[in-house]
Amino acid sequence: MSLAGKTVVVIGGSSGMGLATAKAAKADGAKVVVTGRTQEHLRAAQDELGSSARVVALDAADEAGTRALFEELGRVDHVFVTAATLIFDPGLTSDSAAIRSAIDTRFWGSYYAAKYAAPRMPPDGSITFTTGTATRKPLAGLAVVAASCGAVEALARALAVELAPIRVNTIAPGLIDTPLHERMAGGRERAAKRVAAIAATLPLKRAGQSQDIAEAALFLMKNKFATGITLTVDGGALLQ
Repeated sequence: MSLAGKTVVVIGGSSGMGLATAKAAKADGAKVVVTGRTQEHLRAAQDELGSSARVVALDAADEAGTRALFEELGRVDHVFVTAATLIFDPGLTSDSAAIRSAIDTRFWGSYYAAKYAAPRMPPDGSITFTTGTATRKPLAGLAVVAASCGAVEALARALAVELAPIRVNTIAPGLIDTPLHERMAGGRERAAKRVAAIAATLPLKRAGQSQDIAEAALFLMKNKFATGITLTVDGGALLQ
């Protein structure tokens, strides 16, 4: 199956996994719209995607902005939501207001995307959310992140029933080497060492790449019999 002529919206598509998915969808013939929060990333995404793609400044947790985007677009065929905020909260010591964005961006961002995209989708449309393996294999300091991922996976299963025949699925990435690690580690060199150390413990002995997630996202857009699932792409991390 091809995405030729389809409209694909990537919420959080200005870098990393979202940008890789937008590029793959465009290469398959889709009309691509990507959103992001920072103008710097959006400009870089526009350069990579070319003038035929559309980039839009949007905070995924902004309901009014999300509604306006989909109202303007009209018909939408597929939506992929990658926007997320990673917040460390070791020992439950953080102020609750400081960690709320982990829920607001991932859960409410996913909810708003589905709420305003679904009425504009054909019956063979799809919505794909992104979570992570922390739902099933939690790490210290990521309790709220794990909870937000679990909430989104539950949301996807419920919406797969409620919005059918529109398909709703989730991708749960493991260790993916994206710019996020550089920001978390405080520099590219430190990030590379951290990623390499974790990758060495995986059955596949490598970190995932953004393209690995893009291929999974396009599979879920194209496969018309997959709905209500969480597709884990983690290099075998959950086997350990």
